Amino acid sequence: MAVHDSLDESVFRYVWRHTRRQQLWLFFVLLVSLPFYYLTLDLPKRIVNGPIQGEWQPGKTETIFEVILPVPDFLGGGTVALFDGVEFDRFGVLVSLSLTFLFFVVVNGLFKFYLSNYKGQLGERLLRRLRYQLVDRVLRFPTGRFKQIRGPEIASMIKDETEPVGGFGGSAFADPALLLSQALTALVFIYLQNIWLGMVAGAIVLVQLILIPQMRRRLIVLARARQLTARLLSGRIGEIVESIPSIRTNDTSNWERAELGSRLGKILWIRYDFFRWKFLTNFVNNLLAQITPFIFYLVGGYFVIVGRLDIGQLVAVIAAYKDLPGPLKELITWDQFRVDVQSKYSQIREQFALGNLLSPTIHAVSYEEPPRIGGDISIVGLRIADDAGNDLLEPTSLRVSAGEALAVVGPVGGGGEYLAEALVRLVDVAGGRISIDGHALDGLPDSFVGRRIAYAEAGLYFPRMSVREALVYGLRHAPLIREKRRGREEAIRLEEARKSGNIDLDIRDDWIDYKAAGVDGPEALTQRLAEVLEIAGLGLDISRLGLRNRLPSDLPDEVTKRILHARQHFRACLSEGGDEEYFESFHAERYSDYATLFENLVFGIALSEAIEGTPLAARPQMRAVLKQTGLDRTLFDMGRQIAETLIEIFGDLSPDNPLMDSVDLISPDDVDLYRSTLRRVAGGGQVSDEDRCALQELAFGYIEPRHRMGLLDEDIKAVVLRGRDRFREGLDPDLAQAVSLHSPESVNHAASFQDNVLFGRVVDRYAEASTRINEVLLETLRETGLSDVVFEIGLDFDMGSGAKRLSSGQQQKLALARALLKRADLFVLNRPISTLDGDSQRATIERVLASRETLGAERQTIFWVLSHAEHAELFDRTVEFRDGRMTTSQRKVSRAIDEPA
Repeated sequence: MAVHDSLDESVFRYVWRHTRRQQLWLFFVLLVSLPFYYLTLDLPKRIVNGPIQGEWQPGKTETIFEVILPVPDFLGGGTVALFDGVEFDRFGVLVSLSLTFLFFVVVNGLFKFYLSNYKGQLGERLLRRLRYQLVDRVLRFPTGRFKQIRGPEIASMIKDETEPVGGFGGSAFADPALLLSQALTALVFIYLQNIWLGMVAGAIVLVQLILIPQMRRRLIVLARARQLTARLLSGRIGEIVESIPSIRTNDTSNWERAELGSRLGKILWIRYDFFRWKFLTNFVNNLLAQITPFIFYLVGGYFVIVGRLDIGQLVAVIAAYKDLPGPLKELITWDQFRVDVQSKYSQIREQFALGNLLSPTIHAVSYEEPPRIGGDISIVGLRIADDAGNDLLEPTSLRVSAGEALAVVGPVGGGGEYLAEALVRLVDVAGGRISIDGHALDGLPDSFVGRRIAYAEAGLYFPRMSVREALVYGLRHAPLIREKRRGREEAIRLEEARKSGNIDLDIRDDWIDYKAAGVDGPEALTQRLAEVLEIAGLGLDISRLGLRNRLPSDLPDEVTKRILHARQHFRACLSEGGDEEYFESFHAERYSDYATLFENLVFGIALSEAIEGTPLAARPQMRAVLKQTGLDRTLFDMGRQIAETLIEIFGDLSPDNPLMDSVDLISPDDVDLYRSTLRRVAGGGQVSDEDRCALQELAFGYIEPRHRMGLLDEDIKAVVLRGRDRFREGLDPDLAQAVSLHSPESVNHAASFQDNVLFGRVVDRYAEASTRINEVLLETLRETGLSDVVFEIGLDFDMGSGAKRLSSGQQQKLALARALLKRADLFVLNRPISTLDGDSQRATIERVLASRETLGAERQTIFWVLSHAEHAELFDRTVEFRDGRMTTSQRKVSRAIDEPA
């Protein structure tokens, strides 16, 4: 595991501590490059003064490139010729010096390329180190710290506010060294020409170096204020996103707009002040830069007139000063960048440099299996308080025996839930201690707590992942079996991680602790997942998700054949049971009454992601087919009649009226949109393409047996089938990205698993049709061996951010199943299934208690905070909490009140 570095107070010290070797190498390369840089400045003078403007006699030659070294007097004096040089005529000298100049330009460019690339890599490596270090510190924050911070703000700091530190890392020492050497060289040259002009230039430079950075410090203050307000804005926007249900149900959207506008206004005025001060600073800096040539012309001209300075020296001084403002300006810019980075770094340090971080040893990677919990859990004088010091749980003592199933009852906030959180270190303890097998809980490493204790609660958050990933997340402690490295590229990647101070573990190794789950390997893991999901009451839901999920793009050919076989088997089962009238199969030459008009037109389905882009009715090939078949006007009229009928019936209802749930053609939010469309169309003028497509899209979703408006007759069906023939000839690239066609001989990867097996629609005019078709479908899946495939696809279902694609009950069951999968020695459950009804909770509790034997965790200790007190009879002992204190401890057998241990 990477070393957990401290955050130095100075960004210079932080950069130097982590990059000093690289910075010294940069200094060395800079020194080596200076002679080449000097030669690119000197050669143009030699080219101009020599072959271009020099006096050359016919036949004259000149020796160039000679290398002669002087010999010191104590060695005899004289010179030593290392190379006699080469003689050229005037044109040869011009070509030779020009090519030499080009050579040194290329060499100098290569030096710049190397230095820029090296500084960029150095900065990015430092940025990676800092971001990793900050995330590592977030993982080691004390629990109470998370109640004081907002996730979006911390994310914004780690992602955005650290960015300048990375850019500064490569230039912290190399840039000022280079710029100072260039500026000092120009100043020394001016001093050598005339000491008075040198003093003037030095004085102006000194004023610039002192005054401008001081003025720019005001810019840093304003930039910091803007940064703080922008960070708060980021956090506030995150809160708005999370609070959408409250905003919609309380009509506070305009208050949120006003509050957001106030924050944006504050940022605006800060930026106004920033720009005014910035341009004032630039004005002063430019003024000082222009005053110096004025003094040179005035004072230098006077010295020339009185004979104290020749014209050549004055021209040389002015030419040298032209090279001075560039590095000087860049040096001042670098200083502003330094102060800005230091300001941002200081703000970051204020948030992350906490004195009570968890020790790195607690999070150390452990490849060894921790000892099992074989003894009692002792709670002695445990006290929990809030930030203000108010007791949430008064001093409590309790002993839980190994293998005991303990029920905790009492009202919400009574204290039991705080004790459950303390058992898994999710709350800071104000006093007392918890011991497991004689070891203090707060001193145990995460490798013990995370593998020997399982926890589930009602509001557990799930990041965006699949159901499978959410289940095995509790088994990913360390790569128990490191796979063989994938070659040189992988070795370089891991070496780069170590150089950046990151953890040198590969996420692509196998991290799943199969032994903890009670299985031998990945082949048996799916069956264990099915077992824990059944115990949690989520198994059927996962299969339903698999049926409604799209087919995977990498579906094996063998499974594809089985799906096609299941399609035929399903029809055979319908025939055997006499249930054909409950189902209507798709047929390439027949109109399907229970499919939408669009599905009949293209004999396929629209991709959901494509519908969000260009409307289907507006796509070129669709427009062409509609016009060729005459459906363009037919669907427009049909869509207008649908809109008029629906608005007449439902237009005056509120969006939350239960009757609106029965309308699937128009959403409540679109009622006003179609009302406006009808007003424009009724005007009798030219109908816009947008309005025409909107009404045609409405007609696309029409199903006669379901909507029963009498708009679809046999003639229109025949025209739709003629249009289908046009699409059967082929789809253009635009429409092919939005539509996936059906085929009796193949599967449709854009359709769900269920639709691929059914290849048709349920005739829903019969009340019992759906039930009977589902029974036949499940029977077909079992007989064809596709039940396991459906379950696998359900495990790969993307839950969305925060698992919002699952219901709250499904989320709670998933959290319970994940905790069950660990087969931990201590199972802490904090009202984990509170959204379920009482009977469902009781059934789940019974399955969980019985699962200790089926999952091989017979000695598992269970600490369950119940939502219903009557379920306590299922446990070995009951403890009651009220008003922050434990009131009773009652055993199941004796029903006697025991004193707390």
